[in-house]
Amino acid sequence: MIVDCAIYRDGRRTQGPQDFSDALDDARAVGGFVWIGLHEPTEKEFAHVTQEFALHPLAVEDALKAHQRPKLEVYDDSLFLVLKPVVYEPESDAVSSGEVMVFLGDSFVLTVRHGEGAPLAAVRRRLEHEPEMLAKGPTAVVYAIADATVDHYLDVATELQTDLEELETEVFSPDGGGSRNTASRIYTFKRQILEFRRATAPLAPRCPGWPAPGGPGRACPGRACRS
Repeated sequence: MIVDCAIYRDGRRTQGPQDFSDALDDARAVGGFVWIGLHEPTEKEFAHVTQEFALHPLAVEDALKAHQRPKLEVYDDSLFLVLKPVVYEPESDAVSSGEVMVFLGDSFVLTVRHGEGAPLAAVRRRLEHEPEMLAKGPTAVVYAIADATVDHYLDVATELQTDLEELETEVFSPDGGGSRNTASRIYTFKRQILEFRRATAPLAPRCPGWPAPGGPGRACPGRACRS
């Protein structure tokens, strides 16, 4: 479903369109951009969005099915970014992950969220209080989403480090290291680390055709690359 839809001009939110079908034309007419946020849309719900914004069918397929690894795909006139926000649940010492897909075009940003972790409403509110940042356009939205996601990685990593230290204390204590409960905690902790790695690490190394930092190179062809 559509969670929010707004047009931004000169870094400030304007009155939202009555029908998002007109949002892109309205945004371009005023020299702004539109940001539409969706949460777990169905194929039928997303079909209209796909048509209106001319989204690449391969990216649309990924956005609907979810279960993607972090990645960036470059198409002729748009970008498709997948991020994996993570959530630490202190009651159970468990790590869970969601997914945020971002479509970026010249005058639009579409965000598709799967899972309950890391809602984007807080990111939107923060940007709306920073008009100078928001005035930079759709790329500012992508930056803010990625920044918030990575910041939360650091928070979860800190929690996992605390769990590790507590587990080490228990393992090496005179009366706790050999208990069945300790062994269970070790395997549980290992599962949390694996979940965290799956969320934060890309599936493959950098494409050979992708420009190295500070060096020459050609744009990565996205799904067309099989090297």
